[in-house]
Amino acid sequence: MKKIMFVSFPIPGHVNPTINFCRELGDLNVKVYYYTLEKLFSKFDGIKNIELCNYPKEFAEYYDLKNEEYSQNPVKKYRPFSLLNLFYSFAEILTPYMIEEVEKIKPDLIICDPFSIWGKAVSRYFNIPWINFFCAPVGDFLSLKECPSFIRGILKSLVLDYDQIHNIKKTKRRIAKKYGINTEKLKDILTPQGKYSIVMTSKEFHPNGDKYPSNIKFVGPAHVENCIIPDDKDTIFISIGTILQSDTFWDTCISAIKDLGYKVVISFGNVEMNKINTKDLHENVIIHKNLSLDEFRCVLKKSVLFISHGGFNSITDSILYKTPLLVCPTTPEQATNGEMIEAYGCGMLYPYKKIEEIKLREKALEIINNPNRRSGLEKYRQSFLDSLGCKKAAEDLVKEFNLS
Repeated sequence: MKKIMFVSFPIPGHVNPTINFCRELGDLNVKVYYYTLEKLFSKFDGIKNIELCNYPKEFAEYYDLKNEEYSQNPVKKYRPFSLLNLFYSFAEILTPYMIEEVEKIKPDLIICDPFSIWGKAVSRYFNIPWINFFCAPVGDFLSLKECPSFIRGILKSLVLDYDQIHNIKKTKRRIAKKYGINTEKLKDILTPQGKYSIVMTSKEFHPNGDKYPSNIKFVGPAHVENCIIPDDKDTIFISIGTILQSDTFWDTCISAIKDLGYKVVISFGNVEMNKINTKDLHENVIIHKNLSLDEFRCVLKKSVLFISHGGFNSITDSILYKTPLLVCPTTPEQATNGEMIEAYGCGMLYPYKKIEEIKLREKALEIINNPNRRSGLEKYRQSFLDSLGCKKAAEDLVKEFNLS
């Protein structure tokens, strides 16, 4: 049986899109060694021919420590070069572990999340074929020239976080000196390198998607459900993902939309630090500490509006269920996603830094009452349904790399 090492970036938003692809690989009798944190193992229940490999304890403890640190410092958390410095520090911890794993397993192919710098480094070191697995759009020039908010965020971080870039260079030198491995350059991390790249959206939805070569495989969303969309949507759904937290966002949202005549459903994404004033809570407001993926999608399907941070998985699911978005971003990437949503006729971007009740209500009503703000949902939903899909993408991968 041929063997694949799948080196994940261990957060739900990057792991969830890989689940169905791993399932299809397992069904094709390919052995998948999947590297992530133990707390995410349950997502892969029922998948054949997969061995879940826990990143070492040293990394898990460091990851939790940094996650807490960044949660207490939102400004640092949302700057690209600050985050990249963190990812290179992950690589310094995980590189020796990955060297041992490659020597032990001797994989035929390595699949890497673009941010899993450690996986790509050992692939090159051992000269093992590898591919990138993009759970969001590619971050090369062809894509980014259509994304002004992201470029502005990078330039701002370049000025404010020059010390982080210096730290990255030092980390790269330490890894090279200690292990003889050259980690990739900053400019290459989000580019479709090598023989093959998988991108989990449609060619039509991806910025300049029609200009990429044939070795960039636009698979479409990992979750595709050609279901009946209810006509009588009765809910406004609010969620800002599994890694963001806020003290004020939720109360402002509730005040803005509680009287619009819809049920209001909130999911905290299992983030403990979120705060909300539950005293005299309006009777049509329902709060969930967390929702499973199936529960999340069930609520989204019945929603007339989704107020979101603009994470790519949330956007994809929302379009699949023809639910327009109001994107309230916290990062340059999310702001770019919001601009794209507005340009595509799938909702609107909330462009202000401060979430204010009156402005939020105005945007929500504009989306709900103006059909032009929802005019692109059917087009891009159909592009998702017509994309390659995980089953065909897995079959093509097995054929391309002689894994049968």
